[in-house]
Amino acid sequence: MSSSDTSMINAINGLEQSTVLFSQVYCIFLLIFGTVGHLLSIYVFTRPALRYNPCIRYFLASAISGSINVCIVVPIRMLQLGYGIDIFIYSLPVCQVLSYFLGWIRLVPVWFISMASIDRFLASSSSATLRGWSNIRITYRMIPMIVLFISLIYIHYPFNQAILLSPQPSCTFATSSYRAFFSIWNLIFWSWIPTILMLVSGLLTIRNIHKSKNRTVPQNIQNNIHENNKRMDRQLIRMLIIQCFVFSITTTILSIIQLYVSITNNLIVKDNYVKARDQFAVNIGNFIALFGPCMSFYFFTLSSQLFRRHLVDGFRRQQPIQNTTNTNAQQRHI
Repeated sequence: MSSSDTSMINAINGLEQSTVLFSQVYCIFLLIFGTVGHLLSIYVFTRPALRYNPCIRYFLASAISGSINVCIVVPIRMLQLGYGIDIFIYSLPVCQVLSYFLGWIRLVPVWFISMASIDRFLASSSSATLRGWSNIRITYRMIPMIVLFISLIYIHYPFNQAILLSPQPSCTFATSSYRAFFSIWNLIFWSWIPTILMLVSGLLTIRNIHKSKNRTVPQNIQNNIHENNKRMDRQLIRMLIIQCFVFSITTTILSIIQLYVSITNNLIVKDNYVKARDQFAVNIGNFIALFGPCMSFYFFTLSSQLFRRHLVDGFRRQQPIQNTTNTNAQQRHI
């Protein structure tokens, strides 16, 4: 064996070890902080003051789907890449079903955030007809429709998965042409369309809020309600802007990596080291893409005073109840 071959083997082993170490540390980080964060997000979004807000309902759906990413997707990826336990290769049906589910659940949170952005645009509109579309009944219908829509547009994915035995068993794309197609498809439906929807609806919402400042409102109770609604809208818009930025960056990184790998596979002949390097980049891109769905609670906390207030108030209100219980117990003892 020549020195160049030895160097290549060492370099490939180094990439594999880096993948293992990164997977173990990063997945444990996502499991701990993601689980705690989503539990707290669900707690806040189900508070009585927020639960019937249509935009909050989309946030709640995004938090629930994000918790599924944390509790199912992250452990599966940690076992696969961090400990060499690849359940995808047990059989072709397992490969297809798991690939479909993991890809599908990864798309769901960003589309719910997109719907929340559209809801804010509708709620802030000066048209009573458009504002009528921002209500909880519409939200209850749109959430399952979004789930069904993503299920249908993703249906082609499992039928183009296969278990390849070389250089090692893996559940991956059946053909290079489908890999190229899916890279473009992923870029469009996971990165571009949701991001464009969030940006456009967010800008339109800001325009509507600025226009509403010029409208005169009678100084009465109705005016106070109007001002409270506007403050809530501003807080929700901040939450949406941060989520839009995070999702657009993290999803675009993976899509571009996949597109690059697909294009170069068709243009040049790659040696084992280049293939290992490409796979390493794809693995890291996949982990980066999980950051948004798993860590949304912390972006909500940093960006919104409304979210922080309801989070703190929810715990403060437990204290008087506990104190009252202790007092009553002491009185009975006396």
